[in-house]
Amino acid sequence: MNTPADSFEREWIVSLIQTKMMPPRIPAGCVQRPELLRRLDERHPRHLTLVIAPAGFGKTTLLAAWSEAQARKKRPVAWLSLDEEDDDPQQLGAYLVAALSRASKEIAWQAQQLLDNDAHTPVRTVISVLLNGIAAYGRGVFLVLDDVDRLSAKPVLAIVSRLLRYAPDNLHVLLGARAEPALPLSELRSPEKLSRVTADDLRFSLDDAQAFFERTGNAPLNRNSVELLNLATEGWVAGLQLASLGLTRVEDVAALASHLAGSRFGIDRYLSDTVFAHLPPHMLTFLLYTSILERLTAALCDEVMGSEGGSGEKLDWLERHNVFIRPLDETQDWYRYHALLSDALRRRLVRQTPGQVPLLHRRASLWFARARLWPEAVRHALAAGDNDQAAQWAENCAMEMLQRGDPFMLPGWIGKLPQDVIAGRLRLRLAKAWSLAMSLETARASKEISAIADEFERRARDDQSLADEAARTEINAVRAVIACVSDDSEHALELGRAVEASKAPAQPWVRYYGQSAEIFGLMYRGQFSYISRVWRARVDQVGISRKPSSADMLRDAVYGIAALIHGELPDAKRVMEVAMRYSEEKLGEWSASTAAVAGCLASICYECNELPKARKLIEGRMTIALETSPLAALMRYLLTASRVLWRDGKKGPALAVLEDGRQVGIKRRWLRLKLACDAEAVRQLIADGNVVEARQIADELSASVPMMCEGRRGSAMETWASYCVLQARVLLAEHAADDAVGFLSRSLDDLVALGWRYAEAVVSLLLALAHEQNGASQKALRALENALRIGCAMGLINSFVDEGAPMRALLEHCRRMPSEISTRHAAYIDTLLSAFDEVNKMSSPLPNYADSKMAPGTLSARELQILGYVARGMSNKEIGRSLKLAPETVKWHMKNVFEKLNVNSRFEAVQSAFGIQPGGD
Repeated sequence: MNTPADSFEREWIVSLIQTKMMPPRIPAGCVQRPELLRRLDERHPRHLTLVIAPAGFGKTTLLAAWSEAQARKKRPVAWLSLDEEDDDPQQLGAYLVAALSRASKEIAWQAQQLLDNDAHTPVRTVISVLLNGIAAYGRGVFLVLDDVDRLSAKPVLAIVSRLLRYAPDNLHVLLGARAEPALPLSELRSPEKLSRVTADDLRFSLDDAQAFFERTGNAPLNRNSVELLNLATEGWVAGLQLASLGLTRVEDVAALASHLAGSRFGIDRYLSDTVFAHLPPHMLTFLLYTSILERLTAALCDEVMGSEGGSGEKLDWLERHNVFIRPLDETQDWYRYHALLSDALRRRLVRQTPGQVPLLHRRASLWFARARLWPEAVRHALAAGDNDQAAQWAENCAMEMLQRGDPFMLPGWIGKLPQDVIAGRLRLRLAKAWSLAMSLETARASKEISAIADEFERRARDDQSLADEAARTEINAVRAVIACVSDDSEHALELGRAVEASKAPAQPWVRYYGQSAEIFGLMYRGQFSYISRVWRARVDQVGISRKPSSADMLRDAVYGIAALIHGELPDAKRVMEVAMRYSEEKLGEWSASTAAVAGCLASICYECNELPKARKLIEGRMTIALETSPLAALMRYLLTASRVLWRDGKKGPALAVLEDGRQVGIKRRWLRLKLACDAEAVRQLIADGNVVEARQIADELSASVPMMCEGRRGSAMETWASYCVLQARVLLAEHAADDAVGFLSRSLDDLVALGWRYAEAVVSLLLALAHEQNGASQKALRALENALRIGCAMGLINSFVDEGAPMRALLEHCRRMPSEISTRHAAYIDTLLSAFDEVNKMSSPLPNYADSKMAPGTLSARELQILGYVARGMSNKEIGRSLKLAPETVKWHMKNVFEKLNVNSRFEAVQSAFGIQPGGD
């Protein structure tokens, strides 16, 4: 049977609750606390204030009054009321950005753009962009996080800690809490920059209590009576409010004070005797039934009560009679009960009418679903015991997130459901597997999708049914993504073809991922002509600049990489430039997609000797590239960044970039990335005369790489090519040209067979140098001619230039010779020689890291010492040998350096400490 919610409009968006980002409206007649407000105003750069007190002391009222005062001064104040629903890093990040956007769009527009358009960007990167936006704003920015003690999940606490630790000088944060928050505040702030307002500060003085009763009391009280009540409640604001509700005659003050003195631990009884007993029956019923709600509005209350109207008048009555209710917005559309009242009401509701509770939650869940406020709809459905309905709504939300390419929020969203509910829903489990695969968590994704596939096969009764075939198609698509991320091109090709061959209905984005996997596999089969036909047919149909989804964009990026590998450099550049423009315009300059495209385009620009453009593309994107870029894009980003730094004379940082890449390769088991970084490191070490260290790297690899890669098909062949180039370079440096020729020749045959013209040109250059060193001049010229033929067609420049003086000498020799090669390629050789001349003019002195000065106390002496070695390009193992430390100890120190400098890579640490920019001064 269909539920009433089945007919809802299928706009499955996880909406943010706007009233959470508004300071609660100050009640009429609220007692002013000028001294406390002045204390909150006393701030210094990066000052943090914690207002901490149990429920009922008025901390939220104080923070709201302070926020209102700042707003009157036209200062940007962001407010966020936190609850258990925010114990998810993605959701908290979204709320932080939205809250600061409400304060001023100038502050958070870049971070908002990332959240809106590129869900692949991790929340820590979004927070970094947000902090940069605050710093760039210049003026003071104020952020209030109320009920921060309700956060407990470690990833969420890490986000808040990051926000507080790296807050710019113009960001002032105030925290409200009922208990000590689980944040390392003493580590985040020195004592002079951390202020506390406690329960003792918030207690009402006698004058405060007198003012309170004059404004809200039901009976006139003399000062002695007020003093008696204030002493009985110990200045507890909620206690005085209870007294005002229970006081009808002045003669009752003494008895009331006696009762209140013990009420702090008997709130339910006191409320029952002095408040609930005097309410009209219909109002008490209204309070009981609506107490299940975290926030209230008239239409929602009507739904919960099962009535057609009247809730608006009841809410107004409760506010006029000061019955622990607070409006959340200026228009008084939304309200919230005081925590003391709602907790007492819920306990009474369960005691008196337990059978009503599921019905009330069910009504609330349907109302929130119609309003498309899905987190609350799911929470109330679960409370009602409607697990299937909650799962259905969560499932629809999950599929919407996947279609938008949002992998990070899904695990937390699905995690709100009971495990037995998730276990019984294939679509929901598929969504979880998708999210893990898209988040590069291949081990967890593989385990999840294998369990799904096994169960699917067990359950399938009719293998020919369309529904079963559709599920099987999607399972194959998830596995195809996992194969791509795992760099298994052969398996990706098999699975991608299975997705493409399926006749079952599937979402377009599912097929796009299948097509991307197929293209990835085909490029390592050397079938670029087929790839080109398929891709161009799609371009002719929808146009190159149209990118309806992240999956579609990924498919175009994979095509661009295929074109680059197969030597179609102009075509690859054109596709990447279009993708870059679209990504920057629609997703933002610092998005994950933009970083991935930038890495590929930068490698092309560098190769074509467009160095300023290459520098601009890589600058500032190191963190997001390391965290989110797929293997091929990250490899090109890192190699380009390293070569730009090397070209600018910054040899240590250039090697540090490669070490960052090696570490990512090891962590994600991306051998192809690690070998590419190793091969480039060997080139740079040899160019700097460090042949011994280059030989150590070659020997370490020779023990494992041939066994894993030699003779294998697919992407492993590119890993093998990097290995052969690395070994050949070391052998050439050791004047063992014969052996170098052997490595290069074996690799070259494979590259020619696959049509990988770019790599063929690079290997041909090395082969020419090997033959020349070996005295085989004719063979050297033939290999050089092959490189010139390919290079001229592609527009290669820096693959030649980066081989240094030996390559220049060989080109000059070729140019002087009266030969067919010299005649045919004269203009191209002249262009290459001019590029060599430019390098000589632009060479810059190496920076002196020992003379660099940092802010005192930022890093310890040992950390500075280790960072100095990192700046020279040394790995953890090499630093450990030099300092007689275990590599794990060096790693631990580097972790502390990353944390203190707010960086995520060795290069960024060097950049932060010593002021190094790629291509900068």
